[in-house]
Amino acid sequence: MAKARTFNWRSRALALAIRGCFATSTATLFAIPALAAVDAQQSNVRALSDKGIYWYERFRFDLAVQSFNKVLLIDPANASALRWQGLIDLARGDVQAANVWLGKLQITHGNHPFAIELQQAINLAGEKRQQLAELRYLADSEKVPADLPKKLQALLPQPPLGDAAVQIYKLMGRTPEGRAKARPIALELARRFPEDKRYKALLADLGAASAQPVGNSLQITRNSPASAPRGAATAAKPADIATQDAPATVPTAPVPDAAPELSAFEQGQQLADQAQRLIDAGDRTAAARNLQQAVDLNPTYPWFRYDLATLLDDQGDAESKQSARKIMDEGLSQNKGQEMRFASALLAARQDRGMDALALMNAVPKTEWTEGMSALEKRVSYGQYLNSLRTLEQESQFNAIATALGSAPRWRAEPEVQDIEQSLRRKQQVRVRMSYENALIDGDEGVSKINSNEIPLQIDLPLDFEKTLFVRADTLNANSGRVNLATTTNFAKLGTTIPTDPAIANERLDQNFKGHVLGVGVQTDQYRIDLGTTVGDYPVNDWVGGLQWRTNLGNGSLRLELARRMVNGSALSTTGAIDPLTGERWGGARRNGVSAVYYEALSPTLDFVGIARANLITGENIPDNTEFNLQGIVGKTVFQRPGHRVEVGASLFLWSFEKNLRFYTFGQGGYYSPQAFGSLSFPVTWTGNVNGWSWQMQARIGASESREDDANLYPLNPELAAAAAAQGNATIETGGPGGGTSTGLRLALERQVLNNFVLGGYFEIDRSEGYNPDRLQLYLKYSFGDFFELSVPPEGVAPYSRF
Repeated sequence: MAKARTFNWRSRALALAIRGCFATSTATLFAIPALAAVDAQQSNVRALSDKGIYWYERFRFDLAVQSFNKVLLIDPANASALRWQGLIDLARGDVQAANVWLGKLQITHGNHPFAIELQQAINLAGEKRQQLAELRYLADSEKVPADLPKKLQALLPQPPLGDAAVQIYKLMGRTPEGRAKARPIALELARRFPEDKRYKALLADLGAASAQPVGNSLQITRNSPASAPRGAATAAKPADIATQDAPATVPTAPVPDAAPELSAFEQGQQLADQAQRLIDAGDRTAAARNLQQAVDLNPTYPWFRYDLATLLDDQGDAESKQSARKIMDEGLSQNKGQEMRFASALLAARQDRGMDALALMNAVPKTEWTEGMSALEKRVSYGQYLNSLRTLEQESQFNAIATALGSAPRWRAEPEVQDIEQSLRRKQQVRVRMSYENALIDGDEGVSKINSNEIPLQIDLPLDFEKTLFVRADTLNANSGRVNLATTTNFAKLGTTIPTDPAIANERLDQNFKGHVLGVGVQTDQYRIDLGTTVGDYPVNDWVGGLQWRTNLGNGSLRLELARRMVNGSALSTTGAIDPLTGERWGGARRNGVSAVYYEALSPTLDFVGIARANLITGENIPDNTEFNLQGIVGKTVFQRPGHRVEVGASLFLWSFEKNLRFYTFGQGGYYSPQAFGSLSFPVTWTGNVNGWSWQMQARIGASESREDDANLYPLNPELAAAAAAQGNATIETGGPGGGTSTGLRLALERQVLNNFVLGGYFEIDRSEGYNPDRLQLYLKYSFGDFFELSVPPEGVAPYSRF
C-alpha cells in the first residue's frame, strides 16, 4: 500500500514536470518570433536614423524629414527622431515649428537629454543668439579674453548638449584654460552618447582626440589637431592621403564584389559606411580607398564623390584641395543633374569659392531647388556680404559700410551684422578725454628748471562714420621759478649780463607763465590734420599744426607726417622767456619738418619699428637749427598667455643738430642739441589686460655717447658778447664728449569703470647724465553713448604741446 502511494506521488510529480516543460517550451517557441520582430524594428529605426542624419548633414532637409517620419511611423515616441525633426525645422529657420516638436518631446519624455538639447538649440537661435554672436566675435579676436570660457559656460542654465555643446566647447577651446575644461566634458558626452558622431568630432577639435569604444567605456586616441596643417599629401590618388597616426584596427566586411546579389549602389553604401568607421578610427588612408571604390562603382552618384572630396579637402594643403575639386568636376562631366550640382556647390562653399557655388546652383531652375539648395544659397550670399563688410571695415571705409547695410535690409537681423551696426553707432558718439599732468626737470631756478602743469582737454565730435572733428583746449602752466641775483655767474645764465642794473624789473625775475594751447582738427583712421596756437601770457605765442597720413603695407604700416610742433625741454624752448633787464623776449622754439614711422610684424612674436625725422627749428630771437634723427626698435615676445604679454627689446637711437643751442642766455634755444648722439637701450615690458583692467610696466637700461661743439652764448648779438666779456662773464661754453648709463621706469594703469567711462594714469622717470625728468598723469575718458573701449596698453591723453 505504501509503495502504491509512493508510486502515485512520483507519477504525479513527473506528469507535472512534463507539463511544465511543455508549457515553457511552448512559450519560448512563441517568444522567439516576437524578439526577432523587436530586433528587426530596432535595426530599421537605426538605419532610418542614420540615413536621416546623413541627409541633414548635407542640407537635404526634405530627405532627412522623410527618414525621421518613417522612424516615427515605426515608433511614434522615438525621442531621437522627435529631436531631429525639431533641429531640422530650426535649420530651416522655423523656430515655431521647432517648439512644437519640443513640446511633443517634453510631454512624452519629460526632461530627456534630447529635449534639453533641442531647447538649447532653440535658445541659441533665438533669445541667446546675440550673446553667442558676441562671444564668437571675442573668440575670433586677436586677443581672446581670459574669461571667455566662463562667459560661455554661463550662456545656458544647463550644461550644453548636441549642437549647442559643439558650438560652445569649440569656442572654449580658443584658450588653453577653456580647452582643458572642455575636453573632459566632451569625453563624458562621447561616453554617454557613443553613437553621436558630433561629440567624437568635438573631441578631435579640442586636442585632436577621438573616442573609441573599448568594452563598456571609451578609449581616447590622440590625433594631430584638426586645425594644424597635415603632412604633405599627394592627393592625386585618394589612397595617398597622409596620416600621422597608426590606424586603429577596425573589422571590415569583405569587399561587396564577392556578393553579386548586391547592387552597385548597395556595395557603394557598404563601402561608405566602412569608410566612416575607418575615419572615426583615424585610418583616413583606408577610408579614402573605400570611398574611391564606392565612386568607381557609382560614378554618377554625387554623395560618394562628395564624401571623398571632403576627406581630401580636410587635408588642408593646396594639392589636396585641388584634388577634391577635381573629383567633383569629374562627376559633373558625367552627371549635370541637380544633386551633382548641389554636392559640387557644397564643396565650393566649403573651399570659400562662393561665386562658384552660386553659379553651380543657378544652372538649376529655381522651381527645382530643394530646401538645402535654398539654405546653401542664403549661407553663401550672407557669407559674401559679411566678407565685403569685413573688408570695408579693415580698410576703414565706414561710410561705405553704412551704405551697404542700408542696401541689404534682409541681413539686418543677423548677429554679425548687428555687431557691425553697433560699432558704427559707437563711431557717432561724442567723446571727451581729459587729464592732469605734472612734469618736473631739475635745474637752476628761473633758468633751466621746469615744473609744468598741463590739463589737456579733447572733445571728439563725429562728422560722419569716418571723420571726427576734435577740439583741443589745453591749459599749460610753465614754471621755471625766480631768477637768483645773488651772483653774476648765475644771472649770466639767463638773458643779459648786468645783475645790478637799476632798470631790472622785479616782476621780470619770475619766469613763470600761464596760458592755453588751443587747436582744432579732423581725423580718420587714415589721416589727421590739425591747426592750433598758444595763447596767454607766454613770452612767445606762435602757431602749430600738422598733417599726418597712414597706410597699411602687407604685414606692416607706414605713417608720414608734415608738422610744426613745440619743442619741449625748458620754459625757454616751450613758451619763451623774458629778459629781466631789457624786457626783450626770445625762445618759443618750433620744429618744422617731416617724419616717417614704419612698423612691421616680422613674425607673431617679433616686430620692428623704424623712425626717421628731419626738422628745421625756428623761434623768436634764436638762430635756426637743423635736426636729424634715426631710431630702430626690435621687440621680441618671450612670454604670452591670455591677458598677459612680456616683451624684451633693443633700441638704437642716433641724433644730430647743426648748432649747440642748449643754453639760456639771450639768443640761445634752451633745448638739448648735441652735434652727435647715440644710445642703445634695452627695455623689458609687461602688458596686461584682465577683468576690465589694463596695465603696462616697463623698465629699461641703456648707455649713450655724445659730442657737443663749443657754443657762443650770445649767438645773434656781438654787443652782448662784448658786454659779457667786460663784466668778466664767459661768452663761450666749451663743448666736448659726454654720455654715460641711463635707466628708466614707466608704470601705466587703466580701468573700465563703466561701459562708457574709463579712468587711468601713468608715472615715468628717466635718470641719465644731466637729464632727470619725472612725469605723472591722471586721466579720464568718457563717451556720451554706451561704450568707450579700454586701451591695451593704457593710452593717456597726450598734451597738445607734445603732439
